[in-house]
Amino acid sequence: MDPQQLETLLDRYLTGELTPEQRKTLAEAIGQPEHSDVLNKFVQHTLLDEDLSKGLDDPAVKAEIEWHIGEFKAGKVHTLRVPKFVRFAAAAAAILAVAGVVYISRSTRGKTPIAATQPAATHDVAPGHEGAVLTLADGKQIVLDSSGDGSLARQGGMAITKEHAGQLVYQTEPTGVFPQATMYNTLTTPRGRRTAVVLSDGTKVWLNAASSIKFPAAFMGKDRTVELSGEAYFEVAKDAGKPFRVKVNRPGGNMNIEVLGTSFNIMAYDDEATSSTTLVDGSVKVVTVAGASLLKPGQQLLAGSDGKTNLVADADVQKAIAWKDGNFIFRGDGLDDIMKQLARWYDIDVRYDSPVTDHYTGKISRQVNISQVLKMLQAAGGVNFTVDNRQVRVSPKT
Repeated sequence: MDPQQLETLLDRYLTGELTPEQRKTLAEAIGQPEHSDVLNKFVQHTLLDEDLSKGLDDPAVKAEIEWHIGEFKAGKVHTLRVPKFVRFAAAAAAILAVAGVVYISRSTRGKTPIAATQPAATHDVAPGHEGAVLTLADGKQIVLDSSGDGSLARQGGMAITKEHAGQLVYQTEPTGVFPQATMYNTLTTPRGRRTAVVLSDGTKVWLNAASSIKFPAAFMGKDRTVELSGEAYFEVAKDAGKPFRVKVNRPGGNMNIEVLGTSFNIMAYDDEATSSTTLVDGSVKVVTVAGASLLKPGQQLLAGSDGKTNLVADADVQKAIAWKDGNFIFRGDGLDDIMKQLARWYDIDVRYDSPVTDHYTGKISRQVNISQVLKMLQAAGGVNFTVDNRQVRVSPKT
């Protein structure tokens, strides 16, 4: 579709003159990156009153708009419903073009999704944020949430600095004097926190909630070995003389991931039945009790708690690394699996009144309050949610 055709469809949408076929065409065009310029310009010319655009940068407002866009694209509604201060649907389209399609749908057996209703919530829970606890070699702990930016400590000939975005950086001190013994540091994220660190070799690691990584302040041996629990995304600095290794200890057997320079994600929470190693770029070898597997970009190795492995040749890489990019992505995920992710990020406890077997597909920002996520799940599914402080109760709809 060329820009002129898209502009015509947007104009006809505002005047209510779209035919069913044109409405379908517009729905397919919304959110395509190549149309973002046209959509943004259209909004700028349409929103003549500056006050109308107030609030569009608020994550909760974006989620609300994008959810309605998702229903429109899925064919569930024929008219976009947006907050009162947004006069034209083009505003929602522009946000969607930047943020991506966001919607939640439910896989059921012959049931129709129920119209959206606000979850009955006595309290709300804010999303997680940047933060972690750094444990030095001598056992001293530094809470990054409350520490200021700048120099934090010195370890193993390395200066540890906290940058403005909360990221830690290990850099060689000017003296260049290294201790005889390796000094190990541990970076831990509680539930509701995530962080990033640049190791002494230049490797960057993003650490998801409820995770930890143990690493040498300075890599001194013939290899670069770190230990991980939970989930992390790695961008490994290339060094042919020093292979990079990640050790993962979990039920069902340990894993060892060996790389030279590459980007990959490891998810290995103890409460998950399956761990996954997803390769984005480069090459990695994953060694488990079942043997060794060499991954190519776009592949994923699943390792079950029973020790068995499964190589996925065409993995959903976008979903695997969605947490790093600030999103939740569900592809037919069971509610139990979804709630585990929410529990880690929002630091909540979940209780079920009865077993839930529904599966959900969708995408939503990790920067909205828990009530916004639950609202979308509730609208698409057959369950109700109630929130009391950090306790979330899941009950069937009656």
